[in-house]
Amino acid sequence: MDEMTLVFFQQIVKMFLMLLIGFAAVKLRLMPASAGKGLSQVTVAVIRPCAIICAFQVALTRERLLGLGLAILGAFLTHAVLIAVTGLLGRRLRLSPVEQLSMVYSNSGNLLMPLIAASMGQEWVFYTCAYIGVVQLFVWTHGKSTICREPQIDWKRALMNINILAMVTGCLLFCLQISIPAPLGPAMESLGNTLGAASMLSIGISFATLQDLDLRRISRVLGVTFFRLILSPLMMLAIFLLLRLHTLFPSAQQILLITILGAGAPSAVVVTQLAQLYDREIDHASLIGVVTMMCSLVTLPALIWVYGTAAALF
Repeated sequence: MDEMTLVFFQQIVKMFLMLLIGFAAVKLRLMPASAGKGLSQVTVAVIRPCAIICAFQVALTRERLLGLGLAILGAFLTHAVLIAVTGLLGRRLRLSPVEQLSMVYSNSGNLLMPLIAASMGQEWVFYTCAYIGVVQLFVWTHGKSTICREPQIDWKRALMNINILAMVTGCLLFCLQISIPAPLGPAMESLGNTLGAASMLSIGISFATLQDLDLRRISRVLGVTFFRLILSPLMMLAIFLLLRLHTLFPSAQQILLITILGAGAPSAVVVTQLAQLYDREIDHASLIGVVTMMCSLVTLPALIWVYGTAAALF
């Protein structure tokens, strides 16, 4: 196991342990299960926006602009393909809204940011934010519309979402090269650094309330897990290699690795948070999140090896 693969594995284990702490806190009656919804609200409204804005506090260079463009293109392609495929599967397999969203959206913000920082270096987190920004755009438009069963997307309300506004603010600060002054900047950075822990605690708390785990539910969760962790990244890997996007410029291969990892990461914690906020299949969303997190201990390190081997061949 090479160094990058080992670091990814260690980071995933650390975040899974955070999830178990949230689970244990409820089971030991250290906190009520209702704390999960409040924690989700704080994460969505305060912690994640701070993390997004602070990630754009980097120097503006031509290389970063090219990389940002490729990261955004890769993220849009990924979500366009996954939304189309899950839409077809949803009608044939009668997927629930939570199942569809869990197949489309990955834990890019809560897992990918610390993973990339630890394994590739802090400078690569910037490109991770491009992927996260696209995720936020789709989650609060397509995702919210799907889970609330609203055929019409309220674009005005979606674009005024705090996470979308945070992305726009971060981009403006980056383009204008405006630094957030102290003490506000360090305070926001400190809040943003709690994103992974808060999100994992939230899903652990939700998992502690699971009841009536029948075989039919588990079989559907395993199907979602197979698509999210294996089919999704392999589909996007094939598309990127056929388009030869990894050969566009020197750092393109590393940037697309971030996109591939986003496509193959565990199901997004924000799906559980949406389920909590709108009271939709909370138990099912939590179970999918936990199972995909556990299985990613094996699939993500394997995905890094597959990508490296395939990119070298093409």
